[in-house]
Amino acid sequence: MTADKAVEGTVFDPPQPVHVDVHLLQSFPYSNLNRDRNGVPKVATYGAVTRGRLSAQNTRRHTRADVEKALGVRALRTRQVPQEVAAILAERGWDPQQALAAAQMLIHCARIKGLGITESGGTNALLFLPESALTAFADLADAEAEALKAAVAAVEAGLAKPAKKRGGKKTAPPADEDQDREEEEERESARAKAMDAHAPKELKAPVLAILRSRNAAVAAYGRMLANEAASSVNGAVQVAHGLTTHRLSVQTDFFSAVDDVLKGGTETGAGHIGDQRYTSGVYYRYASLNWPELLHNLDGDETTAREVLEAFVRAFITTVLPAKGNNTAAFTVPHLVHVVVRTDRPVNLVGAFESPVQAAEDGGFLPGSLAALSRHAAATGRFLGTAHRAFHAHAGLVEDSVPDLGERLESLDDLIASTTDAVTRLTA
Repeated sequence: MTADKAVEGTVFDPPQPVHVDVHLLQSFPYSNLNRDRNGVPKVATYGAVTRGRLSAQNTRRHTRADVEKALGVRALRTRQVPQEVAAILAERGWDPQQALAAAQMLIHCARIKGLGITESGGTNALLFLPESALTAFADLADAEAEALKAAVAAVEAGLAKPAKKRGGKKTAPPADEDQDREEEEERESARAKAMDAHAPKELKAPVLAILRSRNAAVAAYGRMLANEAASSVNGAVQVAHGLTTHRLSVQTDFFSAVDDVLKGGTETGAGHIGDQRYTSGVYYRYASLNWPELLHNLDGDETTAREVLEAFVRAFITTVLPAKGNNTAAFTVPHLVHVVVRTDRPVNLVGAFESPVQAAEDGGFLPGSLAALSRHAAATGRFLGTAHRAFHAHAGLVEDSVPDLGERLESLDDLIASTTDAVTRLTA
């Protein structure tokens, strides 16, 4: 299988457990890389003190984009599948309204409990599909155009009858927003029931096959579709929330924006004033890739799995979270990258920082963070033993080797190549 080929799942017997753990220590300057609904940097309490936090969801989203770019594939997480399929059909000559109705009907053909179409025209749940699935849906609609158009016509005819009965009666306007919402939900429910009733049963299997398709991005990051277990994929990638290794306080920045047209001497003041919140600190970030799970999701295609592994490790290390990038340019690289290949289970080393690191006498949290990580890694090795540690090494901006973190490699390329070689040797 190539990285851009969507496939259905088949039975694959994975080899022994192999987990690739990636640990980062990265210093970020004054920035707001991940904010909450109020625009404030996200935080978490760990070790009884407040830490800066980079959410796992945010990290996964941006690293996935870089992985897809590296692999030349794309998967879409969206509610807009019907609209996107309709756009393809319209380009092929379909009437736009018929195209949208047919695309919506295809979703109902799957007959998945709880999956339907909202009043806005999209699905009521996010779908995560290979980009090629959109074309596959459009091809199916073209092939079954007659059946789909007949089903849509039957739905519209059935919905028109109650509307005609109401036509002669005066209907009072909704008393409030709640009543308006209730009526909208009733209309949506009636249409959904009608589409379920008229959806061509013979299209269930081909529609489910498309919903179950996956490519390298889906294989790596996984998906869940309620009430349709065969469409769910256990992701090979696990990402932890990044936390500062030390206590952190959110800082307030008062700012003003100058109005360039104000005439000096006659008008004064700023065009806009406000305040924003920022943080700075050394973050410990961790992710793990389950190699057998990745192979399973790719039906044993080791070539593609290796490409995914290399792309993910590189993306996790180099991807910069872009929030407030124009105002802070926090484009740093990790001070330290530590990779471990284990044949038992993943091991998160965040416990190194449960007691917050104290700043060095001459300032800075990096020296203490590095020392704490090294001590914790050594203690973990003593406790668990090293029989299941097939490979470990480190690289980054550190000038000296850190023996407890394995061999020191000079470059990111060396680290990735050594990691992937170690993994493939275990499963050769």
